[in-house]
Amino acid sequence: MREIEIKARVKDLKKLEETITDKGIKIGKELKQHDVVYGEVGDLPNGYGHRWLRIRTENSTKVYFTYKQSIVGHLDSLEHEIVVDSAEELEAIIKALGFKPYSDLTKVRRKFKVGEVEVCVDSLPRLGDYIEAEKMSSQDDDHDEVVKELWELLNSYGINKTDEEHDGYDVLDRRAKGLVN
Repeated sequence: MREIEIKARVKDLKKLEETITDKGIKIGKELKQHDVVYGEVGDLPNGYGHRWLRIRTENSTKVYFTYKQSIVGHLDSLEHEIVVDSAEELEAIIKALGFKPYSDLTKVRRKFKVGEVEVCVDSLPRLGDYIEAEKMSSQDDDHDEVVKELWELLNSYGINKTDEEHDGYDVLDRRAKGLVN
């Protein structure tokens, strides 16, 4: 599947939550997600065709293994994901394949769905609050049309395109630590 998403910084989390609930939408419960991302040695993190792997441990119990390959930047990618039994064993396999740790961060995420769109409200130490809207699409879907649809939804919650963020949390976290420009 192809995941196309947009992301924006949230300036006023309380106001955003009120706007969403005023529309009759119930935001899901908090999920603590610990993400460790691995990249290929020498590869640029947002380049076309870039492949990366992620181990996500949710609420310290459920472990997801995700493969992503960039299509249009970091927020448009082919994605495959499965649940696995052991983060430790998966980490050993990933390192044996030659992938190197890129980032390690934890966030609190709350989700809800609007039609085919999943919306995530995220809070991250050092980085602040964000909202993401993502849609699983076919390989042939028009990127710009999907992005337009996603922005129409976020605009309805008072989110402005001037607050858009084009990088993933892994890149933002590395930038906050002074590891990338």
